[in-house]
Amino acid sequence: MNFDGDQPKGFEGAAYQRISVDHPSAGGDVMVAGRDLTIKNIVSGLAMLRPHPVDRGLILREPLLVPPHMEFGGPVAEPFPVADPVDASVIALLGREFSGRRTWALSLLDTAMADKNREIFELYPDWEKPDADRLPCESETGYLLNLAGVKEPLDREFHERLAEFAMRAHSTDTLLVVVATPRVWNSTAMNSRTSPVKIMEMDPPSALKVARRRIEAHREHPGRASWLTDESSVFAGLLHGDEPPAEAVRLAHVILRAEGPQDKDALDGFKGWKHKLTDWFGSTDLEAPERRALQIAAAFLDGARARTVLDAADALLADPEIHWPVRQGGPLGGAGGSQRCADAELDYSPDGTVSITKHHPGIDRALLGHVWRERPQLVPVLTRWLSAISQPQGIADTSLPRLAGVLTTLAESEGADVVLGLTQDWLRNGHVRYTQLAVDVLDQLAVNPVLGPEVRKVLAQWAQGTNSPERQLAVAQVCGRRLVREYTSVALTRLKYVLESTWKKKERTAEDEKVRAVALTTLKSLLVDPDLSARVLKTLVDWTTPEKNASEKGEFSRTAFLDVFARDDTESSTSPVPVLLTAEAEHGEAVRELLREGWRATWHRPELRERAAAVLGQWCDAAEAGELPGDAVEEVVAVIFSAQADVMGGELDRLIAGTAPFRAQLRTRLFEVVRETAARRGASSAYGTA
Repeated sequence: MNFDGDQPKGFEGAAYQRISVDHPSAGGDVMVAGRDLTIKNIVSGLAMLRPHPVDRGLILREPLLVPPHMEFGGPVAEPFPVADPVDASVIALLGREFSGRRTWALSLLDTAMADKNREIFELYPDWEKPDADRLPCESETGYLLNLAGVKEPLDREFHERLAEFAMRAHSTDTLLVVVATPRVWNSTAMNSRTSPVKIMEMDPPSALKVARRRIEAHREHPGRASWLTDESSVFAGLLHGDEPPAEAVRLAHVILRAEGPQDKDALDGFKGWKHKLTDWFGSTDLEAPERRALQIAAAFLDGARARTVLDAADALLADPEIHWPVRQGGPLGGAGGSQRCADAELDYSPDGTVSITKHHPGIDRALLGHVWRERPQLVPVLTRWLSAISQPQGIADTSLPRLAGVLTTLAESEGADVVLGLTQDWLRNGHVRYTQLAVDVLDQLAVNPVLGPEVRKVLAQWAQGTNSPERQLAVAQVCGRRLVREYTSVALTRLKYVLESTWKKKERTAEDEKVRAVALTTLKSLLVDPDLSARVLKTLVDWTTPEKNASEKGEFSRTAFLDVFARDDTESSTSPVPVLLTAEAEHGEAVRELLREGWRATWHRPELRERAAAVLGQWCDAAEAGELPGDAVEEVVAVIFSAQADVMGGELDRLIAGTAPFRAQLRTRLFEVVRETAARRGASSAYGTA
């Protein structure tokens, strides 16, 4: 028996083993059993967290890698050598945020997976509640469970399940490294004496060493590493040792770009351009507001065409609260565009673009943070201005991706609430363009390493808010973008909330129907995506399968399965049905098994049977017309036959079960009645048609 870990397209990271029987005496039954087990393992693997492949070529290694200081339940140890063997199947790598935990975790995995053929995957907390049972455990594989940004402590049940996982992982030569803060790890919820999980607490590596190695790695300027400690350099003494590694890397890059050891502009850039911003925004010069408007416009639209930046600045000056007088002479008055940019210390390139960061790297982000903190009275003005310039055919109509990115970085420094409030204003405006900009921003915030957990919770609240259909509409669109690729389960759960909320309303408005339609369209689009289709279908089937003590709140999901698979002639090209029914190899068999499971569960619900028959009848019509593969449709319909037999089997078993001749005669009569009934209904239908 061969065990092959290759995974069919669309099932990346599924916890299964492909089993083939190559013994010459193996019979067909064994082959079928092996295939069935393969399909079963594929389907069960879809319930696991989705592993995201890590390119081992990008993992930081010596000489750039600086080991952190580690603690193993005792005094602080010497820096932990990279080459030391890993003697546990699960390691909890604990440290504060931004301490370089992920870098070191990947290094540990890379060392343990020394065989070049072994793979490493990153796992995100794609759950509503931490669940160790959803951790994949593929043989000879490394996993990084990255809990960065998570705030809630792990509970006792998670730790108990993780201990069980550790024992399984030991038998399969699997290694899992969990990255978390000590608070999230919550050691009080676990028995550290009996747990097979190894705990490693780390402090950040020496920031000075990190910066030094980065500089020395550049052959052109290796000597600049001395600027870090040379008292004649303005860069000396900036690192004290406990700064985040990213800060050390940033200083290294600043030094490598500096004009010399006395480059005060480069130093100011490292410190957030405080001197430059004080110079720009502290002046009482009468012309300062015009320069500041241009600098703010350039910060939002860095790299845009000069006309775009200049017009945006003029639009900001025109706000009633700024009271900037109209320029005398109109287009003939004042300086030209290049001179205005020069006065504002902006780069005016020969290609006609304007940049605030070319000579002042990073000042765009620093400037906006400065404005939000130091001039809060300007924030409402900027909100109105952003809405105006981003509208269709507006000044910044072609710069929406840039605006979305800037607002995301602004949220990182000023908090998510600042930008979430702005997105809600855009959504309430109701214009398609504003909605799209809000969705672009939410799309980036939802997967942000720092703000993501908070924003995903907000999206869950919005999805359930029946009084704000515009927010639900945005959630339904966000769930079809980056969120579903990195947090598939989270995205689908929020789509479920949207559908639930519209289902519960006794009287649905046109807006409610639109929200529901968009949510269903998102689901359909995901079902035709080969990278997501199987996981989405598995989720739909789970919604359809009755749960114990299921409340009316969950009844919507039984109809969602039918709504997604009902064929709409106006959208036949986007229907997921042909794609799912024609999927190939094990992938296709697993998908069709999921379809059969979903239809079986749906048919067992009497209140849905009439609708299910209508939808499946559409499939049969399409199969007759050659639009769907007849064999695949027949497989699904056969499941309905079995389900129907199960429904009536309990009562009939007492009458027709057994080997006696009379029982056999009764079974024959049953088949005759079924044929007669089918023929009678067929004739009646034909007569009605005639």
